[in-house]
Amino acid sequence: MVDFSPARRAMVDGQLRTADVTRTDILDIFSVIPREIFVDAAEQSVAYADRAVLSVGEAGRKILPPMVLARMIQATDIKAGDQILDIGAGAGYSTALMAGLGGQVTLLEDSSTQCSAAKEVLGRLETKGVIVQQGELALGVTSKTSFDIILINGRCEHIPQTLFHRLREGGRLVCIFGGPVGSEVRVFTLSDGAIGEKSLMSASGPLLSGFIQASAFVF
Repeated sequence: MVDFSPARRAMVDGQLRTADVTRTDILDIFSVIPREIFVDAAEQSVAYADRAVLSVGEAGRKILPPMVLARMIQATDIKAGDQILDIGAGAGYSTALMAGLGGQVTLLEDSSTQCSAAKEVLGRLETKGVIVQQGELALGVTSKTSFDIILINGRCEHIPQTLFHRLREGGRLVCIFGGPVGSEVRVFTLSDGAIGEKSLMSASGPLLSGFIQASAFVF
């Protein structure tokens, strides 16, 4: 059986510490959550490489590169007890990380097989404070729950207003926003009923269904 511990330490030291990931609790949780068990068997050998890798499950979902995901989680300003919606999380690597930081996390996937895979992997880790729900990614969960944090694990060309309506006052939505060229991590914050935004860093990621900008008709 392969020991991935050295690769995990190298990821934290070589990819996260050197890229302005400064919160020690985030560095610590990345040091202990085994990324490899969330990665499809075909790509386990590169589970800790500085790249997106295929998630366990049949939806073709990708896990974002470690540095990008760590910077996104840090940008959420996550605190213990936060209610979190984790969209397009595949088998739940980002979910496990944020639950490990004390979040109460709802993983949202649009495939029943992907949800089953997430429940299986998260169950193996005995991850606490997690709900797995199936539904359309762009619509959010079916309940009336509001969230302190919404994390979207992929690239968005647009963000439906339904998701912003799910944010609590002071809530943050973090995603990769933009086209195939020139996309970036953006942080959207609800303050006094208005959405503000800021750019964090350049990044790329897989375009998620439900977040594709409709083409305008040209006459």
